[in-house]
Amino acid sequence: MILDQISQMHRYVSTLPALQQVLEILESGKLATLPLGSYTTDKPNLRYNLFTYKTEKQEASEYEVHRKEADVQILLKGFERMDIASTASFTPTTVYDPTKDFLMGKGEKQTSYHAKEGSFVVFFPGEGHAPNLVDEKSCDVLKVVFKILM
Repeated sequence: MILDQISQMHRYVSTLPALQQVLEILESGKLATLPLGSYTTDKPNLRYNLFTYKTEKQEASEYEVHRKEADVQILLKGFERMDIASTASFTPTTVYDPTKDFLMGKGEKQTSYHAKEGSFVVFFPGEGHAPNLVDEKSCDVLKVVFKILM
């Protein structure tokens, strides 16, 4: 997992080269003009989803895990809490869906991340995470999640 400010994302490009295109998309300003939805890029290992929601859950009941893709989660507006589960304690509660690279499960909360505008988090395959949680008060969120095939 990587937690940092977007202004520092360039420091991780050598570790995760697809972050260079993530930075280019962010710096282009085009996210402000795109309708909500799913998008591909000219890189076969990078796609992204632009969406909005209102944080409503106080606690994580389950965590999501991906096996093939890393999530780069960036709040464009708003704030939220993301709980992160201990990998050792994760127990699946659903069958893995390979077409969506998605699995849900229970786990012991290891820590919480307080996401806000200007920051980003990278969840690597196997790292259980529960985004969309209330951080002190409910909030409308505009988020982009880049999916990097590992």
